[in-house]
Amino acid sequence: MPQCSSGDDLVLLASTTAIAMSKGMSLNDINIFSSFFSALGDNLGIIAAQQAACKESTESSGTNKISNF
Repeated sequence: MPQCSSGDDLVLLASTTAIAMSKGMSLNDINIFSSFFSALGDNLGIIAAQQAACKESTESSGTNKISNF
């Protein structure tokens, strides 16, 4: 996917996927999937923020090593 898209296509994909997945699911299943994907998104955000901070730090210090912590 292009890096500079408006994001409209991702919104459409996400909403269409959510509607399709929810068909035939119980309310409890929908709640569980919702919580799971929210947690997944939050954790991906944490990982991205950590990698960006490490990249910024290593670029300013002249090294390219990204550690686990």
